[in-house]
Amino acid sequence: MDNLKLGQSKIRLLPEQTLFNQGDDGNKAYLINQGILDVIVDEKRVGYMSEGEFFGELALILNQKRSATIVARNACELIVIDKETFNQLIETASSEVKAIILSLCEELSKRTKINLQISKADLENKIQDENPIVSSITRQIFFRLDKSTKHIE
Repeated sequence: MDNLKLGQSKIRLLPEQTLFNQGDDGNKAYLINQGILDVIVDEKRVGYMSEGEFFGELALILNQKRSATIVARNACELIVIDKETFNQLIETASSEVKAIILSLCEELSKRTKINLQISKADLENKIQDENPIVSSITRQIFFRLDKSTKHIE
């Protein structure tokens, strides 16, 4: 892990600039260093992300198209994490945590009938000895999934 360098490059976005569109190919993940980004799904604003949040991992983990359009609300700076670096990072996780990450991502990619299969306490127990970045990514995916289950009818 010591040789793994996150953020080999940074990009800056101006207000209302689109980073990527729903349906685009995805080969990078991002960490928000500064700013707020709106999340738009099926042309509806469904949420936002801000400093310290990580996103774009669904396309990398599931090898699928982008599930949302991401637009800068204000000036933003993002740390870019390429697919190879991201995969190296995920490989540092235990097989159990990799399976949890995959399961959470699969649930998050669904449009309806999301089934949260692990409690926050159980998740924390499973990731306590993991690389801090892997733990943070896992928590964030769980948080987004938990938040998603609260507004599905």
